[in-house]
Order: sequence, then structure tokens, then C-alpha cells
Amino acid sequence: MHSYSARRSRTKAWAFLSIATLCTALACSNLLDVKAPDAINTSSLEVPASAQLLVFSSIGDFDCAYTSYIVASGLMSDELMETTLTASRWSYDRRDIDPNEAAYSTNDCTTLGTYTPISTARFTSDHVLGLLSGWTDAQVPNRQFLIAQAASYAGYSRILLGEGFCSAAIAGGPALTSAQIFALAVGKFDTAVTAATAAPDDSTLNLALVGRARAELDNGDNANAIADASRVPQGFVYYATYNNGSAQRTNRVYSENNANQSVSVSFEYDSLNDSRVSVTDQHALASDRHTELWTQNKYPSGSASIPIASYIEAQLIVAEATGGPTAITILNNLRTTVSLPPLPPSGDPAVIKADIASERARWLFLQGTHLYDVRRLQLPLVPAADGSYSRVYHKGGNYGSETCMPLPAVETNNNPNARNPPSP
Repeated sequence: MHSYSARRSRTKAWAFLSIATLCTALACSNLLDVKAPDAINTSSLEVPASAQLLVFSSIGDFDCAYTSYIVASGLMSDELMETTLTASRWSYDRRDIDPNEAAYSTNDCTTLGTYTPISTARFTSDHVLGLLSGWTDAQVPNRQFLIAQAASYAGYSRILLGEGFCSAAIAGGPALTSAQIFALAVGKFDTAVTAATAAPDDSTLNLALVGRARAELDNGDNANAIADASRVPQGFVYYATYNNGSAQRTNRVYSENNANQSVSVSFEYDSLNDSRVSVTDQHALASDRHTELWTQNKYPSGSASIPIASYIEAQLIVAEATGGPTAITILNNLRTTVSLPPLPPSGDPAVIKADIASERARWLFLQGTHLYDVRRLQLPLVPAADGSYSRVYHKGGNYGSETCMPLPAVETNNNPNARNPPSP
């Protein structure tokens, strides 16, 4: 198996990252807007000699946002269940997020925020990409590789905004539909593919190809999704890396589920007897002292890496975009790699759709894809809307029907351009 992760220079990167992560969804039109007393001036870092540091720092922003998003979207899509007594966290699990809530909109990635952390990652990758575009190959060693990296993460940040939010605004612009955001993501991946080819760097090229295929599939562009995903070689995996030495760098899936017992694996996943969804019954109660604690085994520590892109996901994209009996063949080829029996052959579109959804849920368990699968494939909401929240004991309110997070009020209050509903 070919595994890749972004190369890190963590000690140096934190100087820039500590400033970059102060940006909220709207406050930073430029990193220099942030005035942090006793902090270094960012202008001293925005020079060609710091190009690698700047790119790695923006990747750090994404990694933290990504792991927080995986937990939040896992709660909304019933991969996970909320098991705390903290009411401000319940709306993810209850699927009734109010635009005025701070938890999902302005909290940082260490406290399960989503909109601001993802927007920060989007901003820093865009900002660094702009700087790199103004420098030359003579000024910056490996400039094409760094452009490919920055553009790839700019694309993935847009994917998370498009998949997780009903609409989102970028850089103080208008509210955009998911389809519009996916189109912007494709543009970033176009830049990444070109730069990675020029570098050349196969791992970043494949990262960008999977990302572009995912955005194309999300937007219904099946032909291009097949073309891009089919180029990804067998065994490819690209990881976001973590380290439990700090809250910012911890794998939040592990910390929220296994360490803090703030979430539990949902009932639908705790008895599948499937190696792709390995879970453990802890025979104990979670932090609310009511819910049985089931823990995931996919990420065995707070330092465990999380896949961002892989050959497996690429093949799942090809299967869905192709459809028909060919899709079942692709799914069965993947199943043989983990010694699972083949799915029955079928030409029934409904059966094939259900098989694809089930295989995606298992292969990509706790990788941040299931929420948008529920939305775009119109999968049944589990638990059903209007039932009392929660399934274990009544916490208050009823389950809602949200399959995406609303555009936060902090965006519309501070960005006049985002106050009108997005144009189709």
C-alpha cells in the first residue's frame, strides 16, 4: 500500500499557525488584519524563504478543521451519538442547528467548531497560494510542489464547506450554493493537478485527482469524476497526520470517543460484524452515565492518521458514477481485498444505489463523507425526524430533519453580501 502524508516542519510552523488560527470566518481579509500583542509580525514570514513553512501551517489548519468536522458531521449523520450533558453540543446530534449558535459557527477546531475552522483553513491555503503565485521558481525551491499542496487543501476546504453546509460564503462574498462551491473546488484542483504534474509529485497529484473526482461527483459530473478517479493507482492513501501532544494536533475522533467518552458509536454500526467498521463494546456508560459506550477501533490513538483521499474512495466514486452491474463488480473487487463475500449481482437501480450507499458508509466510516451521502443520496434519516431526543433518555426537543448546517448568523451579520439566499 502506498501511503502519503503532507511533510511537516511543525516547530517552525506554529509561529505562523498561532496567528492564522485567530482568523474567524469573516475577520481576516488578510492575515495582517490580526493584531496579536507579543506575537511576531506576519510580514516577516510572508517571504519566499518561508514558503514551505506557510504551506505546512495552512495544512495544519486543515487537519484540525478536518478532524473536528468528522466528529460533527458524524453526529449529524448518525455515525456517532452525543453522550454529554452539555446542551450546546446536542444540536449536531439532534439535527436542529440554529444559525445563531456559536458552537458550530465560531468555536475553534479543538471545541468541535466547523464553520470558522474550515473557513480559516480555506483562507490560509488561498492566501499562501496567492503568495506562491507572485513568487518565482528561482525564489522558491519546489515551488510547483508547494502550489500543488496549497491548491489541493484549498480544494478540500471547499469540499467540506459544500458538503457540510447548506450554503457558505467565501472571502466576504455572496452566499453560495453547494454546487457553486464544488465548482470552485474543481478550479483549485485544476491548479493542483497542473502544478503536481509539473513538480512532478505523484502523491499530491493523486490527492488532487481524488478531490476533483469527489467534487465532480458531488456536482453530478459523472463523466469527469470517472476520468479523474480512474487515474488513481491501487494502494494509494493520503493522510492527515495528528499528534496527541496538543489539543490542536490531536485526532479528535479518538479524543471525543475513546478518550473523553463524549460520543459513542451509533447503534447502526455497533453490530455489523464488518472489519471495515471495527468497534468495541466497553461494557460501560459514556460521560452522560446513561448511554452505553461503544468505541471505534479505526484510529487507535490521538496520534493516529486519518485518510483524506485513497484508491478505495476513487473506486467508490467510479462505481457510483458508472452505475449498473459494473458498479457491483467494482464493489466486489474492493470487498475481495478484505476477504468479504461478493454482493449478489443486480440490475435493479434501487438495489445498486443501496449497495453503493452501504459500501461507502463502511469503507469511509468516520472520514467525513457520510453526511453528504445522506443528503445527496436522500438516505433515510436515523433516527427519524420528530422523535424525542435522544434515543437513550429524553434530553429535550425532538430530532430535526437537517442534512446540512445552515449558514451561520455570524456570517450574515458581518457580511452584507451573504444576506440574500444564494442564487441557484
